[in-house]
Amino acid sequence: MILGALVADAASMGLHWIYDQARIKDVALDAPEFMQPDPKNYDGVPTYFAHRNRAAGALSQYGEQAMVMLRTLAASDGQYDQAEFTDQFRNHFGYGGAYVGYIDHATRDTLDNLRRFEDAAFDRAQSLPFEGDAKTLKTLVAKALPLLARYSGDDLKSKFQSVLAEGDSALLPFADQLITTLSKLPSTAGAHDLQLPAIAKLPGLVATLVAQGITEGSAFDDAVSSAVRVTNDHPVAAEYGAISAHMMAGALTHGTSTGAIGAARKVAGADACIRLDKALEMREQDNQAVTKHFGMSCDLPFGVPSATHNIITATSFAGAIQQNIYSGGDSCGRAILVGAVMGAVYGIGGPQGIPQSWVDRVDRVEQKAEVDQLLHELFGMV
Repeated sequence: MILGALVADAASMGLHWIYDQARIKDVALDAPEFMQPDPKNYDGVPTYFAHRNRAAGALSQYGEQAMVMLRTLAASDGQYDQAEFTDQFRNHFGYGGAYVGYIDHATRDTLDNLRRFEDAAFDRAQSLPFEGDAKTLKTLVAKALPLLARYSGDDLKSKFQSVLAEGDSALLPFADQLITTLSKLPSTAGAHDLQLPAIAKLPGLVATLVAQGITEGSAFDDAVSSAVRVTNDHPVAAEYGAISAHMMAGALTHGTSTGAIGAARKVAGADACIRLDKALEMREQDNQAVTKHFGMSCDLPFGVPSATHNIITATSFAGAIQQNIYSGGDSCGRAILVGAVMGAVYGIGGPQGIPQSWVDRVDRVEQKAEVDQLLHELFGMV
């Protein structure tokens, strides 16, 4: 499932955000996967050319977010930790991070919100009576911030006291006052955004939960909701995040596309269920027509029904990803869900599974090595 999501994203990146299906067919012919991003392919039709500096086979920002979740889980011994994911996300996509490329709306707003929260915390700290200097105050705030997302109440105070350096006992009364004050700040960082980046981090999280025997219930739903809301704090994003996560989990537990979609429908609200059912009713039409019907852009209520139709009608991983690319628009956003489910259902190799040649075309040797290492750490496999 994880490889399926990453390979699908990389395969789709070269023609991402072309909103003219005829143009895609003209330039891609019978092999739309792993094309080099070329501004000429984007000229004269509705498009957004975002990946000027990416090479064929590279991940888009969606695949990069999926990798951030894998690193988070490996760093936390396979357990989802919201604060760790937030830190890994900021360190990768933020100023000075390893990622160089297009920053989508949800990522940009999340990074901005995190920075605003830090500024607000220091401003609030400065309003308290403190006899030390500004550098010491900043150090105390910096030590407090990572704890706010993990602890509350007396546990928060105790943890904060424990991280203070030896010799800081004189600061303890102020430390209690500081942590109490900072804990009252609104800490939501995710963007008010309902687009497909919300589900980009889910393949690794769902795979890990299922491997631990957690396929439903509050432990599953709470982890998924938290991960979605780190970047997309919007009720529609939370709902479609749950739908997508249960679809992925259903693919792993049932091993079929119908089982995956059945699991998703069980958690869908009324409007989402209507959209999913409409996608299933349109299975006699091709995915290009269905994607046009729902919408080719980045909103989850557009992309998830299109992906659902693709999953139920395609008979192979390669066929599903090619159809996704031909459907245009936010093909990378949909690719994460389509690739994850189709990878889980059909595996690697053979006439229906992820082609090994596609796995080999994912760019950057060091990234392949990292994926192998993370899969080994999380699942004991390569």
